[in-house]
This record gives sequence, C-alpha cells and structure tokens, in this order.
Amino acid sequence: MLQVSELSASYGAIRAVRNISLHVPEGSLVAVLGANGAGKSTLVQSIAGVHREKTGSVRLGGRAIQKLPLHRITRMGLALVPEGRHVVTSLTVAENLGLSAFSGRSRPDLLDRVYSLFPRLAERRAQEAGLMSGGEQQMLAMGRALMTDPKVLLLDEPSMGLAPSIIDIIYTAIAALHQEGQSILLIEQDATRALQVADHAHLLQRGEVHMSGSPAELANSEDIRKAYLG
Repeated sequence: MLQVSELSASYGAIRAVRNISLHVPEGSLVAVLGANGAGKSTLVQSIAGVHREKTGSVRLGGRAIQKLPLHRITRMGLALVPEGRHVVTSLTVAENLGLSAFSGRSRPDLLDRVYSLFPRLAERRAQEAGLMSGGEQQMLAMGRALMTDPKVLLLDEPSMGLAPSIIDIIYTAIAALHQEGQSILLIEQDATRALQVADHAHLLQRGEVHMSGSPAELANSEDIRKAYLG
C-alpha cells in the first residue's frame, strides 16, 4: 500500500534522513522506533509531503506521490496525524472534524466511526478544541485524519506528553483500527507500546535504519532492550 525507496531528506546542508526504504503492506501496522533526533519525524513528514527537501521515491497504491502537493497526496488517501496535534483551537470538535471534507474523501458514516473510537469527542463535540486537554486534542487529531478515509494513516508520536491512562485509550484505538484493516505507519519513541501492536518494526539511528524485523526480534535485541525497553 505504501512503498518508500531510498528516501533521503535534508535541512540545507544537514541530511536528517539517509536512504531509507520501507513498505507498509495493505492492512498492516509498521512501526518506526528511535530516540529523539533519530530522524523519525523528518521521515514521516517527507513521506506525507510536508517536508519537500528530499530525494528518493514514495508510492501509494503503486502511484508515485513524492512530487505532488500536500492536498493531492491527502486526496489520494494518505493522512498524517502530526506530532504536536495542530488542531484548530478556535474551532469546536465538530468543526475540526468537518475540516476534512475538503479532501473529497469524507463521508457521513466516518463521523460515527470516529465517535465510536473516541466517545469523549462525541461528548465534547460542541467544545472549542483549545479548551481540551492534550490527550483529547490527540484524539481529535486522529479523528480528523480518519475523516479523510485514509488508505494509509501516518501517526507521528501519538503518545508524546500524555498520561498513561490516555495513552491506553490512544493505543486501544490504534489496535482497533489495525484489526479493522487500516494500514498504519506508526512513528514512536515508546518502543514498548509500539512493539505490542506492530506487525513489523524498524529502528532508526542518526537518520538511518539500524535494524528491522518482527516485534519479537526487535524486543529480543540486547541493544534495543538496553536503550529503549529498560
């Protein structure tokens, strides 16, 4: 469903991501792990079309998207839930979810799906997003992406800065989406959480893939246990 080949990304003279290749088969959940500064967010922003200073190829459903503008990439079925959420704080929950209608992929039934995954959003549909907690805003950011009916959902650090109880809710939703057959690329520093839900995982270090394999293979790696799992 998503094929990334020899992707490199830079900030001026600084190369943040180097020759990364990975793929997300249809219906699978692939995790990209790594510490702060490893290049995870640059990688996912480059895939999504947010970061433009890059080389290599990105294909969605067999179609090249690396040179397309962001709005066309969204309309083709790639949705990014960015690090930091970036909800529109002056709009209500319902209005934020309604923003996804521009993609041309939104349908009325998708709202029921979002509210089913995150009942708290249904309860607060008339509330301004800026008055919500960080965890509720994360739910809203995920819901907004799901309103575009994505072929592939990109999640950038969905657990960052959240309380454990809220992380449980977020990962319960991720697991439910995976079970429904949603294709997901999960960018995550919390290796323990990510490996619990992933089908396959990659470890990034200094902008390069250091290790790839099944969750069990990465969890059993001595390097990963010491650095990421405690």
